[in-house]
Amino acid sequence: MSKFCLGVFMGLFACVASAQAQADHPLTLPEVLQLARSHNPNLASQALQLEATRANEVTAGLRANPELAISKEDLSLTSLTQVDETFNVSRLFERGNKRRYRIESATLATVVAKHTYDDFERQLVLNIKQSFVSLLLAKANLQLAEQNRQDYAKTVELSRIRFSAGEISRTELDRIELQASRFETDALNATQAMSQARTQLQSLVGLDDFSDKFDVVGELTVPALQIDRSKLRDEALAARPDYLAALEQVHKSEADIKLADANGATDFVAGAEYKRNGPDNFTGVTLGIPLRFFDRNQGEKLRTRRTLDASRAAERAARIQVLADLNQALAALDSAQRISQLYDGDYLDKAKQVRKRVEFSYRHGATSLLDYIQALREYRDTELAWRASTAQLLNAIHQLSFVTGTELLP
Repeated sequence: MSKFCLGVFMGLFACVASAQAQADHPLTLPEVLQLARSHNPNLASQALQLEATRANEVTAGLRANPELAISKEDLSLTSLTQVDETFNVSRLFERGNKRRYRIESATLATVVAKHTYDDFERQLVLNIKQSFVSLLLAKANLQLAEQNRQDYAKTVELSRIRFSAGEISRTELDRIELQASRFETDALNATQAMSQARTQLQSLVGLDDFSDKFDVVGELTVPALQIDRSKLRDEALAARPDYLAALEQVHKSEADIKLADANGATDFVAGAEYKRNGPDNFTGVTLGIPLRFFDRNQGEKLRTRRTLDASRAAERAARIQVLADLNQALAALDSAQRISQLYDGDYLDKAKQVRKRVEFSYRHGATSLLDYIQALREYRDTELAWRASTAQLLNAIHQLSFVTGTELLP
């Protein structure tokens, strides 16, 4: 068993208490990924499939077993001297390097399966990264909703004091209290969104208890990155496991052609024979050679050559897909960066200042309730949009890491 699969198996069959102990404290993204690699059952299934494919290498390397044939004729119960016995030991001898090419084909099949496993893991890692960002965003949005609800609760309390002092009417107080339902609804929706994000991440990790204690820790910030776009193309073609699998499939198809040609070579069976007929003993050799007038493995020879053509076409298609994914990911990254810069540079600060000024004016009776509510909504929408833009930028970087088969974030 390979070392990388051994770690998967050890994590898969670890006790549930151990898994839960790892999830009882807030996890960073590397810790979540490590936990998923050891507990995700789908990943473990892929690892087992890989080991099953690797076992074919053992089968491919096996030599033909010798065969023992024993026959007795004219056996007499009254006279043992009339027994006619024959003992024959024979073995199939392969020609054309069949065993060598079987091993080569099986080894390349394992290489393709390993790249397929890596590609599955790559997709799982992307899903976990995006789910991790979603949970961080949901936590931040819940914190904002709770803060807005609490701030507005102070406004409601102040308005009740003003109503008691006769500064505002009962109708205006009722309108103020009615607006509190919006903030309560925002908080409830944010709580639900965080619960859904937590459940989604736990399912990707492979934890099935869906505990409310499961938590993550991280920042919705994007570190400064130095991305060499001129090298990303070569890095993607050198690291993308799905493309590497398509490339190795071409090599396997070439090996299958050599195996099919080798299987067209004529094998023979050679053996040694001992025969006893009454008091007489005989020894000899046997040689069996099939006369391949009709079946010379023509069908497999043709099939493997057509499979090679198909594999080469699939490799070209995979190459084009890698480059297309890279261009789309770079375009998404550029768009996400521009949107994030808008909020980082101007919009968020303006929304904060507008809210502060309008809130101050409203509490001192210099502006209307509608203006104050509108300012709160604009700030809330801007704050949510800023955080969403940061999450979008993080996901764009994760997507670029995904399409290049590398890791761009430290």
